Amino acid sequence: MRIAFRLLALVLCLMAVPLSASANEDGDTLLVVYLEFPPYYYTTSTGRPEGFLLRKTANILRVAGIKPRFQSMPAKRILQLMHSEEPVCSIGWFKTPQREQYAQFSRPIYQNKPLEVLYLINNNDIWDSTHTLAGILADHSISLGVLEGYSLGAPVDEAIARARPGMARVNGDYAQLVRMLAMERFDCILVAPEEKDSLIRVNGLPADIFGSRALPDIPSGNMRHLMFSRGVPASVIERVNQAIKAVDTVDIPR
Repeated sequence: MRIAFRLLALVLCLMAVPLSASANEDGDTLLVVYLEFPPYYYTTSTGRPEGFLLRKTANILRVAGIKPRFQSMPAKRILQLMHSEEPVCSIGWFKTPQREQYAQFSRPIYQNKPLEVLYLINNNDIWDSTHTLAGILADHSISLGVLEGYSLGAPVDEAIARARPGMARVNGDYAQLVRMLAMERFDCILVAPEEKDSLIRVNGLPADIFGSRALPDIPSGNMRHLMFSRGVPASVIERVNQAIKAVDTVDIPR
């Protein structure tokens, strides 16, 4: 009961602060863009925005007194918007020094499980003698698939850059990377456990051709944040941060 009263008081306080001078007439509305990246955020076959982090974001913004206008968008277009003055939010991004040069970030809204290595079962013998990320990177006979412009988190990005400078990278998305793995274009990829089943399923691939394993030298999973353009006032981001604290202390309505 005490938590409920605190949450109600927080909601009322947050809603008293205007979103921006350009708020829509029907209330505080913010464009929230997302990648097609199940199970975090995606569009259903009926055109409905879905995903467990999208639902959590909707609840955070509700508590902050902000009405989200969800829109699916490619990563390149999202990053273009982040460089503009248009007020826009995007879900689930890793906070990196490069991105902090042009965007603002909320408190973390989720921490991924540590990355795993995903490979084809018919290449299982590779892993008899290789059990770590350092071992994979040191053995240049093992080809690792990595996306251009996609961060695996600063520690892993830096380890790859040190061990394999100039390594060829793939332009595309993670679903494409899994398809290329199935075609044996490389030996393995790194993937968050939460994403693995969805990526295999969206490609229509049989799950039993893949194997995966944890790597003991992979650091803790990456923190995901809401990313905001510079067009979103700092006061709004503070409202969102306070709402994140509130949402993380109570059950989230489904």
